[in-house]
Amino acid sequence: MPWAAMRSPERRFTRTAPDTIAAAVEVCRRRLIGVSDTPWLDARVLASHVTGLDASAVVAYGEHRLPARRREELEALTSRRVAGEPIAYLVGFKEFCGLRVRVDRRVLVPRPETEELVAAVVDDWRGRQAEILDLGTGSAAIACALANLLPKVNVVATDISDAALQVAADNVARFALGDRIELLKGDLFDPLAPDRRFDVIIANLPYVRADDADLTPDVRAHEPAVALDAGPDGLAVYRRMFERAPSRLRDGGRVYCECGPATAAGLADIARGAFPTASVSVRSDLAGRERMVLVA
Repeated sequence: MPWAAMRSPERRFTRTAPDTIAAAVEVCRRRLIGVSDTPWLDARVLASHVTGLDASAVVAYGEHRLPARRREELEALTSRRVAGEPIAYLVGFKEFCGLRVRVDRRVLVPRPETEELVAAVVDDWRGRQAEILDLGTGSAAIACALANLLPKVNVVATDISDAALQVAADNVARFALGDRIELLKGDLFDPLAPDRRFDVIIANLPYVRADDADLTPDVRAHEPAVALDAGPDGLAVYRRMFERAPSRLRDGGRVYCECGPATAAGLADIARGAFPTASVSVRSDLAGRERMVLVA
């Protein structure tokens, strides 16, 4: 939206209403204290979304008047955020590995720890040709990031959800990666030809236990349950995956899995059972929490 349009007074402001961008952002920030771990950041992101300004311009133009229509939109989004809706759903995207990935309630919001999973693959396969299988692709954030960062790889991405694959297809098209990412509908390996094998299997499958205290109420309320819940021990989906993974991995191939701290040890045991001669390791994220199981 042109800044000139932002500056033109569209309505008369009331005496008590915040009439500048900075004042509106501050009202938003205060409402989010105790709700969000990052109230100032969330307020700026929402203000950027409603004004069309980038985050730095929101600050730089803070003393400019905010039209009433934009202020009302910001207030409505803030109320949704107070109710626990993820910020990414409110603005329609999530920054992930340098890409602005579109997301909505049909898919999980990509997490920072998933960026670390992608980084592990990039470190191992940089400059090399590889066929990669992304299981449970969701928004295709992993598939798009890998295809973008590793120009010599091709990615097959599967998901059981038609709705998720619609979002994935949108992202693949937006990043012009359709010639290197193939999206397939089905459960885990089901959509693949019987003899198709891969150099890399990467999986961010459901790993939330039924009693997982780490899953916050807002995530359970707003993000798709099919992408979260994995039975009483959080390993039901991964257990099925590892039953079939050995027949899908090429010699010298590797498996990269995201998990939760509560499921890491159990997942590593399952991986060792499936690949008894391989090296299975558990890797922690930057916060020191066990979040990845790697098979090499």
